[in-house]
Amino acid sequence: MPVWQEVSDNISTDVKVITVAMDVQGIAKPKFYLEKARANLTTVVDQSNKLGKLYGFKAVPNVYLIGSNGKVDFIELGTFNIRESTKRSLVENWAYGNHFQSSQPEEFEHDTHQKANELFESGQKLFDLDKRSEAIKLWRKAIEIDPNNYIIRKQIWAIENPDRFYKDKVDYTWQNTQLEKGR
Repeated sequence: MPVWQEVSDNISTDVKVITVAMDVQGIAKPKFYLEKARANLTTVVDQSNKLGKLYGFKAVPNVYLIGSNGKVDFIELGTFNIRESTKRSLVENWAYGNHFQSSQPEEFEHDTHQKANELFESGQKLFDLDKRSEAIKLWRKAIEIDPNNYIIRKQIWAIENPDRFYKDKVDYTWQNTQLEKGR
């Protein structure tokens, strides 16, 4: 978040950076990071993974660069790290009107993705009714259907292991260990 805030502060005022937090637990959880970064970016929370369902992504971070004409100029799903100098330069060059090769996401398997997201949405409704264990069971079924859906996987991890997500920083080493263990 701090790097996106810095990029936003340093680029053309005609360009707006909007961030989306993917967290079934709502704004309270990502708010810590927004405050820590002193972010004044527009940030919305997608509690029910509507964007993942619509656009097929299964992991974050994602970036969409959308021109003033509404045309999507660039998309990178699941791997965009603004801390990398090449990625930061790409955003800055785009913001200042420098052209580059457009990118479009790979196609995704709609049926599998849709089934997993339907289970996720059902689980989210249960979670909102304080039926946490029932929600997590549905989400685990979603992961069985779509094992590479890290958005759903991380919601389970964050609920079961909040200290790995909502303390001072996100513990990516722990997440990688969980993946190696097949969890």
